[in-house]
Amino acid sequence: MRLMRALRIRSAVALAAVVSFSVPAVMRAQIGHPPDRSPYEDFKIGQSVTVMGGWLSVKRDLADVAPQPSWLAGLRYDIGVGGPASLFVRYMASPSERNLLVPTNTKATRIISTPSVTTHLIDGGLDLSLTGRKTWRHLMPSTNVGFGLVSDFAKADTGAYQFGTKFSFNYGFSLRYLPRRGPQLRLDATNYFWQYQYPDRYFVKAADTTSILTDTRNREAWRSNWALTAGVTFPLFR
Repeated sequence: MRLMRALRIRSAVALAAVVSFSVPAVMRAQIGHPPDRSPYEDFKIGQSVTVMGGWLSVKRDLADVAPQPSWLAGLRYDIGVGGPASLFVRYMASPSERNLLVPTNTKATRIISTPSVTTHLIDGGLDLSLTGRKTWRHLMPSTNVGFGLVSDFAKADTGAYQFGTKFSFNYGFSLRYLPRRGPQLRLDATNYFWQYQYPDRYFVKAADTTSILTDTRNREAWRSNWALTAGVTFPLFR
């Protein structure tokens, strides 16, 4: 009996020792990497200015009077507002060309020129980091939403069409490379939405019985337009 009791005590002590050593190991495995080897680093989201350039892929509109896809350039200002969130304002300009239409001409001669036009976009919104206030191997992905204005600051053309100044809204995704010091790198993909409005002349038939548009329900049409940009970010007041 004494032998059995001694064996039980030794077994309990051995089991307790195994548990005492295995639990910390499991906890360490759940936590992940040691602090000096962790791919995650704390990052303070402060203020910054970004100089960027890229490509504005304007989607063809129903009447084919929209600016053609072209390069763009701009500036962006960000300020952290707590946690993983920051607010931004952004201005971009895209010089391009568009078709100038004369509705009373036949289809074969309707496009009379392709004048230059510059699309101006100004917007602001909220940017939310997907990794919180940390970077992963110096990378920080984020998602953002915003709204603003888009305009070409041009008057109505000979066909009575005017792009004018329009309300727009957008959503997008970003990826930033954030070294401990110095300038940062930023990639953005933003989808802008704005509306086209067409004059009555676009629905009047020409001598060949064709018109620019035929269905009056298409007098107003929304289109999405992707902007892809890359930029260099300069932190402020660090």
